[in-house]
Amino acid sequence: MSGTVQLSCHAKLARVVLDNRGPLSPAEVASEARIDEDEAHDALAELAEAGYAECVCGVCETREQVYQLDEDARDVDARA
Repeated sequence: MSGTVQLSCHAKLARVVLDNRGPLSPAEVASEARIDEDEAHDALAELAEAGYAECVCGVCETREQVYQLDEDARDVDARA
């Protein structure tokens, strides 16, 4: 996570949801953030690409991915 990363509003919202309630699946993030599930998928992909979140597992039967904030992202939040 070098430099300043510009996140979309949905990515910022997903980051807050993960910080408060994570780890969560995209469907759970969508429900908590009250956004469309496709928007949640895009937001989580954006967070993962920026190094703020990581996919920690896929639920066995459904293969649904579960995301949590990256430890470095939590450290940045703690210092702010």
